[in-house]
Amino acid sequence: MTPVSLDSALVESRTLGLRVRWDRRIPDLDGTDLEKLKRALERHGVLCLPGQPVTPAELYAFTGRWGSVIELPPGLALSNPEPGFPSITRVGNLRPDGSIIPSVKFAEYWHHDGDFWSPGRNYILNFLASVQVPAVGGNTGFLDLRAAFETLDPPVRSELDGAYIWVRASEISDFKRATPEELPPDAQHPVLLPHPVSGRVALYLPDSSSGIQRKDGSVWGTVETLIDAAVQRLGIYEHVWTPGDLVLMDNLQVMHRGMGGYGDHPRLLYRCQARVPVSR
Repeated sequence: MTPVSLDSALVESRTLGLRVRWDRRIPDLDGTDLEKLKRALERHGVLCLPGQPVTPAELYAFTGRWGSVIELPPGLALSNPEPGFPSITRVGNLRPDGSIIPSVKFAEYWHHDGDFWSPGRNYILNFLASVQVPAVGGNTGFLDLRAAFETLDPPVRSELDGAYIWVRASEISDFKRATPEELPPDAQHPVLLPHPVSGRVALYLPDSSSGIQRKDGSVWGTVETLIDAAVQRLGIYEHVWTPGDLVLMDNLQVMHRGMGGYGDHPRLLYRCQARVPVSR
């Protein structure tokens, strides 16, 4: 995919992973272009700015321009923070000392980051900076849940109107090391979720042992049913990482997952997250 200009990104048809050309360094992004970038992210759901290697300090500062930078407790942050930057998670299998964490399989399932927080606190943006790319595998998959809603058959939309999902952080496999004190309370989310900026509805499909529940409390089915149907209907965007990629994603519009396959080949992304305030 050939990178497009920031202005072109504002008029291009929705494209997950649209590559946006920025000829300067991210720290030089001025306020006007930042607002354009925010509009482009709302339009596309996932953006990639290639050729933007960033230091942890630069990633932290950039994330803070979008909202409140999130500092997760260790048990919710894969227990691999970047030294000196507790809000930056080292995603992959490289410890700070350069040693390999063997047989890593974190996040190799469809999910929304931040879905364990209550509505209003789960408007989370991810900023992923590629540091080291493995010789094989290590891609990241993205699924467009705005398109998934828009292509649902009308009867299914009606059945899901008012349906909700309970998310229990204690059930999330990546949080097995978390202490009870680190786990947030259970959260209830609508399956049909209007975006707080655009109002456009997307499916919101965090995993839940209790399934999707209708307004009357009966169970409609599982999130896997909707996810599998969306993957078959729409396909996915699979991002193939290049060193220096900076990927931005909106967790209220898309799901993502690690595609795995890198074994013990070194892989490292820096991940920082911002919580965007929601007006009520």
